[in-house]
Parts: sequence; structure tokens; C-alpha cells
Amino acid sequence: MSLWGFLTSVLQIDLAQGLSVTGKFFFHRKATIQYPEVRPEPAGRFRGMFGFSEERCIVCHICAKACPIDIIHIADHFEEVEVDGKKKKKKVLDRYDIDVKRCMFCGLCEEACPTEPVAIWLTTKSYETAAYERNEQLYFDKERLQNWEGVKPYPGVVPPNMGQMPNDPTGASSAGPEEQKR
Repeated sequence: MSLWGFLTSVLQIDLAQGLSVTGKFFFHRKATIQYPEVRPEPAGRFRGMFGFSEERCIVCHICAKACPIDIIHIADHFEEVEVDGKKKKKKVLDRYDIDVKRCMFCGLCEEACPTEPVAIWLTTKSYETAAYERNEQLYFDKERLQNWEGVKPYPGVVPPNMGQMPNDPTGASSAGPEEQKR
């Protein structure tokens, strides 16, 4: 055994280093938040709950292809519609589901969306999606993605069907001029 090995076993240098880290935080003021009454505001880059706009979706399946864990399920069909006396085929969205319990919230679906503004986005500030039954409550279809049934939004954040835009979770930019002044 070397001299250094003998000294470290006797003097417990590792223990002293660990206690010094603990000692630094021992005298700092503790930050306690009374959670249900006071909610912490998430950071600006926080990716919260999904938002979805069926009107902007062009049913291109790119978001489902961009998802690395294959949790976006899309089903569609073609319908014939008359435009200016001509029959054209149009894609109609039948199913748009996201399995949120497996989602990594990476944002690749949002980046892949070709529409402007995007049809699928991760909003900011809404993080309360807790559920007792995860197989039913954390599987969102297109209606639940738009109205956030079962999701408790952060105060001031509106669901997508109430006017939320991808870069504006409060929906202030989609409100009329008299509503924006309030």
C-alpha cells in the first residue's frame, strides 16, 4: 500500500469533500412553493402539452414519420369535392391520435410540420396532465388535442380551440382588438 492510499483511508478525504458540498447548501434560504395554490412558472423553452389545429392540418403524415418512437397515428381517406365545376380529390382526416404517455416531447413533429403556422405544436406553460388511468387519459385523439379535455392548463393559457397559436399560448394575438385591451 502506498503512502497516499494509506492517508486517504485514514483521513477520509472523500467524506470531507461530500460534507463540504452539503455544508454550502445548509446555510442557504430554502425555496418552498405551496404547490396547488401557487404554481411555478415554467421556463420559456418548456415544451408543455400538445396543441393541434385540424383546419391547418394538410394530412401529409410528415409529423408521424418524424416521430422517433412512432406515437402519432394518422388515418385519412379521399373524398371527391367540386371546385369550380371540376371534381377534385381531397384528403380528409379521420384519425389523429398521440400517445402522450410514451412521448419524449422532443418537438420533432412540430419542426417537421410544413404548414405555416404549424398544425401540431408543443405549447408552453401547460404541464398538468396527471391521470389515474394512463391508458385512457393520456391517449389524446384529435378532439382532445384541440379542447384539452382532462388537462389543467396553466393560468392564462387557453386551449387550441379557444384561439391558442403555436407561439402564443395565451391566445392574445388571435383575439379581437377590444379583447386584447382587457
